[in-house]
Amino acid sequence: MIRVGLTGGIGSGKSTVCRLFEELGVRCYDSDSRAKWLMQNDPDLRAELIEIFGEQVYNDNGELDRARLAAEVFGNSERLAALNGAVHPAVGRDWERWCEERRGEGARYTILESAILFDCGFDKKVDQVITVSAPEQTRIERAAMRDNAPTDVIRNRIKAQMSDKERERRAHHTIVNIDITTLREQVEKIHKILCNEIE
Repeated sequence: MIRVGLTGGIGSGKSTVCRLFEELGVRCYDSDSRAKWLMQNDPDLRAELIEIFGEQVYNDNGELDRARLAAEVFGNSERLAALNGAVHPAVGRDWERWCEERRGEGARYTILESAILFDCGFDKKVDQVITVSAPEQTRIERAAMRDNAPTDVIRNRIKAQMSDKERERRAHHTIVNIDITTLREQVEKIHKILCNEIE
């Protein structure tokens, strides 16, 4: 079973690309949603977060206080590194378990979706990488509409991320997301390539 990483900057359309792969029967692991689930449900990760940030990081109902956690790490590189140092390995372990389950189901290949695939070293956990790119103005408009955020905020987020050019240089496949028709064609082409490599 081939493990594929899928990445791209804010507003590039990673989730849409994953949905198209899922329509072809490919199982996709959303690292962002799994990280949120693990912070709430994984006993080892919960214990680690309490050790780092104190018991108040979970409220009286046992739910993660995301606003408090965000305030803890905002503008504090050391606290943010501590959070990532706990969460990223937990996600990595969960991905490994998830892959074994998919292997048992006979999956030909699986996809790990992560905006920070290269930044957190998840590219080392996959065999190939797909990056999704799009014109910057398109990305800004999409993300601003999705997040209900000012365009200058989105523009700053994009500047803080790895560039499309650098992601494309490090990836095995690049998908350019301009419209749904060409997007679907590119996904189907990569799907065939990956299936042929397995055969």
